[in-house]
Amino acid sequence: MSESKKLGEMLKEAGLIDDFQLQTALSHQRNWGGKLGSILVELAFVREEDIASVIAEKFNIPYVNLFEPEVSESIIKMIKEDIAKKYNVVPVKKEGGALILAMFDPFDIEAADEIRFITGLNIKPALAMESEIKNAIKKYYDGQEVHRPHANILYRPRGGAPGKMEIIREKDLIGSRHAEVDQEHPLLSREVAALQTLNDTKIRLDALIALLIEKKLITREELVSMIYQKKIGL
Repeated sequence: MSESKKLGEMLKEAGLIDDFQLQTALSHQRNWGGKLGSILVELAFVREEDIASVIAEKFNIPYVNLFEPEVSESIIKMIKEDIAKKYNVVPVKKEGGALILAMFDPFDIEAADEIRFITGLNIKPALAMESEIKNAIKKYYDGQEVHRPHANILYRPRGGAPGKMEIIREKDLIGSRHAEVDQEHPLLSREVAALQTLNDTKIRLDALIALLIEKKLITREELVSMIYQKKIGL
């Protein structure tokens, strides 16, 4: 079983996606490339933190915080910027002859092998959400200030067992506050619902296009040509 299918089956077993969603994402991957986990998140079939939680629990891989404390400059310099961006990884810590590497996809053998060759160190994968890794790359390699959308998410051990954790979101900590806002601001609530509907429509359209290409009912070249003609009004 390929690494992509292995991840997909794990998410199915966890009840996070169904078979149609998995096949749609795999079809998208075959036609457009990319990592399965990222595609599932992009299609809004699953949240990245839920993928990370399943991987952490299944393979006993620890989470890592990329910002508190900050990763030292000497560790960051162990991997060049182009490699970090190519594989979407961030070096975190050196432990003896091993490098702790923050990854959203710990099954990325190509990344682990290349970084092992570059650094001369064994690679120990640690989990971080994809958005956190991208923000860490911006901070440590590009010198940018970053907004962390998941900064209000608390990760804590589940039952004290390493690698097992539960996710507590800010919305869970404040109870029914969101429902109260909906009651106080019904117009705002309808606007949010309308935007969500538009987003869901785009997701379904993307999935449909991927399936049409997979079934050879249309080619990518034909699709690009149609979009181009539409833009220039032909």
